[in-house]
Amino acid sequence: MITTVDFLRHGETEGGSYYRGSTDDPLTHLGWQQMQSAVADQKWDLIISSPLHRCLDFSQQFSAESDAPLLIEADWQEIDFGDWEGKKAEQINADELMGFYQDPVNNTPNNGENYKAFLNRVNLAWECLLNNHAGKNILVVTHAGVIRSLFTNLLDLPSQKVFNIQADHARFSRFQCFHDESDNFVSLVSHNQVRNKNLSIKTDSC
Repeated sequence: MITTVDFLRHGETEGGSYYRGSTDDPLTHLGWQQMQSAVADQKWDLIISSPLHRCLDFSQQFSAESDAPLLIEADWQEIDFGDWEGKKAEQINADELMGFYQDPVNNTPNNGENYKAFLNRVNLAWECLLNNHAGKNILVVTHAGVIRSLFTNLLDLPSQKVFNIQADHARFSRFQCFHDESDNFVSLVSHNQVRNKNLSIKTDSC
């Protein structure tokens, strides 16, 4: 039995490029276009969405249009950046920012979600997905930080390397889980894939 999971990062978000984490901004008009293009002519058995509006608003519309059931699960939402929420990179102490990128586990932003706890949260979401929806073709609409964390949780990439991974707006990362009686085997099929090469893709920090 095989479970196929497409992780789709949300599109461009209102407010521009800053550390939004748990800040609940909606998609821009371009962000909606990016998402609609990404899923055009595709079908999934189930849609799972972060509860934040930059993921949820689109997920609700696409679920209604595609007749795929929608689950809203908080464990798939972005990391909380604490005191960095709403700030641009140039507004943050450069040494603190570099420390986070080089070793997020040991350099959590003040009042933010501990990165190890974040990894555990996403891993729990993954385990729940497999336990409850094994054998299905699933779309998870989520965030760049969540997608990067999967490389640590599922492929044992050191957390010090996760920010070397690019995760652009409205692009897919596909993981497949092969189930047998003794264990599961997880394979990365594709990453940061865009389905419409004529669409302008913009990126932001989180």
